[in-house]
Amino acid sequence: MEQNFPETLAAPTAEKLHPAATQRASEVIFEQIQSLILSGELKPGDRLPSERSLMERLQRSRPTIREALRMLEHAGLIRTIPGANGAIVCEPGTDGVEKSLMVMLQTSRVTVAELTEYRMANETAIARWAAARRTEADLERLEALLDVSEKLLRSGNFGAFIEQDAAFHRELARTGQNTVAAIMAELMSRLADPKMRAAIERQSSAENRKMCARILKMHRNILRAVCAGDALAAEEAMASHITAFGCDLED
Repeated sequence: MEQNFPETLAAPTAEKLHPAATQRASEVIFEQIQSLILSGELKPGDRLPSERSLMERLQRSRPTIREALRMLEHAGLIRTIPGANGAIVCEPGTDGVEKSLMVMLQTSRVTVAELTEYRMANETAIARWAAARRTEADLERLEALLDVSEKLLRSGNFGAFIEQDAAFHRELARTGQNTVAAIMAELMSRLADPKMRAAIERQSSAENRKMCARILKMHRNILRAVCAGDALAAEEAMASHITAFGCDLED
């Protein structure tokens, strides 16, 4: 639910906004408002004061205020609504972090061996946690994903199958209930996607069907261990899967 701030902020929050006495005033304003959001004084759904109100309180021009607001929006901290009287504070997310890390990973020319090595460490841990922490609802979602994968395999839609492969790993990470691991699993799936698609393009339809069938079988092995709550078996099943992943891409 959106909450409206008065045109002049009440103390003590208002006292933490002060005129920026530097040439890069937009950055100082950005940091002030970011601090209020990260500290919880400004909560998701709260409305910031209007541009005019911010201009008066911070003693800066409209372009400076707008630049600070653009920085906050780019960071995923606020969203602006055309015609609305003040931007809205957003629920903190990971999109900005993910985009930055993704660019870094892509421009660093990550090798298949490096990707496989990292996934082996990260995703075997995820499998263990998923086996220990899964709920019935988690298991139902994972099973539904594999049912879709099976239909895509039968229809020969290998591109969509690869998307389901990534979706299974992301859902397994959420099942493990570790936010950091889930974020990294998302990044790894995005990084692996073009490499998997390249493999599909260079292989024949028969080879793709064989590879995808093998992936689905390994996913079912992982899910079987997670369903049983067997953390060691889940870890071993995932390790076998990641090893096969590396071999498929290297080939």
